[in-house]
Amino acid sequence: MRKIVALLIGLFCSGQPVEANPSSNIDAEKGKWLVYDRATAGGLPLVVTAHVGNPETDGLVRQGSLAVVTCVADTEIVNEVRVPQHTDRIYLLEDRIEIDASFSKVRHVASITGDGVRRIVYAYSGPVDFKPILKSVSIPNYLCHVSPWSDRQSLVTLITPTQLEVQLNGDRDVIGNLEKEGDDGVATRKTDFWFYGKKADLSRLAADLASKGFSVDHWVEEPVGVVLKRTMSVNFDIFQTVTPQLVDAANTHSANYDGWETLVVRPKGEREK
Repeated sequence: MRKIVALLIGLFCSGQPVEANPSSNIDAEKGKWLVYDRATAGGLPLVVTAHVGNPETDGLVRQGSLAVVTCVADTEIVNEVRVPQHTDRIYLLEDRIEIDASFSKVRHVASITGDGVRRIVYAYSGPVDFKPILKSVSIPNYLCHVSPWSDRQSLVTLITPTQLEVQLNGDRDVIGNLEKEGDDGVATRKTDFWFYGKKADLSRLAADLASKGFSVDHWVEEPVGVVLKRTMSVNFDIFQTVTPQLVDAANTHSANYDGWETLVVRPKGEREK
């Protein structure tokens, strides 16, 4: 069963169901930018922004040339966990590369921020020279240089979000749109969770999740699925705990977790306006 794309939430009024199915929010031609957290070998935080779901870009990452523009931050704008600040200043360079005709076949595939630097990863075919444009753009408190990325597999691993990271991005999108509708997610409400697979596997999945407060709402016949329900708040803090449980249960029982559905619940004063 395919459900309405979550970004259509703006069309819904109070009491109308909204759904989180992250796979349906990735355009098959354009792809989508996802943001997730990783860590360096030393345990320092990394924020990864990766472009996923676009066949051309994915192909270049696998087989094209890879270059990384590394912008090193001055120590005065690096915080206590080595995350550089004011990275928006680097957008000027990114924009210049995007509109420059000589970079028409270059694709921005990821940005990685942490450990005192911001790395902008580009994939392309054919010869490309980044040095002239780097010399022409001055960025306050940053010094940028370009180098090839030699270990392709390490890069692919870093800029490929896991199933859990994709789902959490979908959760974040829907919760953000709930907030735009005046729903802060604090109020508890019935929330449905959709799973598909074999009946026996889904029965075991439901039994395992019962200890975490989920119960069967109803079964779906074609394709075979089960909808679990739970009364809960729907802010992102909650889903950072709940979503790993759901993804893990689906993987354990060879099921497909297809997202969640809930109602827009505005504060009483908002509903009366």
